[in-house]
Amino acid sequence: MEAPPPTTSLDHRVPAEERHRIERVARYVARDRDGDLAEAMLLRLLKITRNGRRWGFLAHDHPLHPYYLQQKVSEQCRILRPRPAGVADR
Repeated sequence: MEAPPPTTSLDHRVPAEERHRIERVARYVARDRDGDLAEAMLLRLLKITRNGRRWGFLAHDHPLHPYYLQQKVSEQCRILRPRPAGVADR
């Protein structure tokens, strides 16, 4: 079983519901073949719906944007990290 990721200085400031949403979006963008396009589409969705409460962290000037970037990079690194032989894919 994989150990949970270490907590960072940003983790304690992000509400649990918001953290879950950000982590899901970061995981989706990191795993998508064209993550930049997926991220651009989500930013467009933010502009169209003006739903800053739900998607605001995608904007570069949002206080939670650094946490989103951190999660996205962390997920990309996790995907690229070689797995030991015999470990099943989840």
